[in-house]
Amino acid sequence: MTFPRIVYLSGTQDFPAPQSFFVFVERLCRAGLPWFQYREKNLSDRFRLEMADRLRSLMRETGTLFTVNDRPDIALLAGADGVHLGQNDLPSVRLFRKPPSHLGISTHNEYEIRRALLFSPDYLGVGPIFATSTKDTGIEPRGVGAVRESRKLTSLPIVAIGGIRPGDKTSLFGEGAATLAVSGALTHAGDPVAVLQSFLAD
Repeated sequence: MTFPRIVYLSGTQDFPAPQSFFVFVERLCRAGLPWFQYREKNLSDRFRLEMADRLRSLMRETGTLFTVNDRPDIALLAGADGVHLGQNDLPSVRLFRKPPSHLGISTHNEYEIRRALLFSPDYLGVGPIFATSTKDTGIEPRGVGAVRESRKLTSLPIVAIGGIRPGDKTSLFGEGAATLAVSGALTHAGDPVAVLQSFLAD
């Protein structure tokens, strides 16, 4: 599969209220965001599904690829385009492989890449590339070399994640990343649409 060059990750925990989260994501989608991953930490399952349904409706309208993080069941019920799983979530994917239409798996080292490949993913998340306050993985930043090292182990699309800014895109794409996963760079931007355009620009 071919994936967009940018994916934005966020959930209601990154905003003052659920509605402000949705309004922010809607603004980005209407400005050309090609891919969104719903990474939710706060809502109950009921409200998580309701938000996923709202996001799915929005992204059908804007043509934005929609992925749900961690929860294959929510992805299926909401009709998402795919699901992204961490290493601890992998056993659940055997029940929910098709659909969703795509499967991504987070990896942090060679062992996790080789383990992830057993589940026939469509892409691999690789990181953290740089330090980030958005998600505490407990893993030291690996730098852009993590993409190069991972590329030696697989031909699958690599999604680089962790503290990425627009100025990093040339080096990461040069090392073999197919997509840049961003969160704080957009969530905390004074002008998120302008930052999005910087990521999308050739």
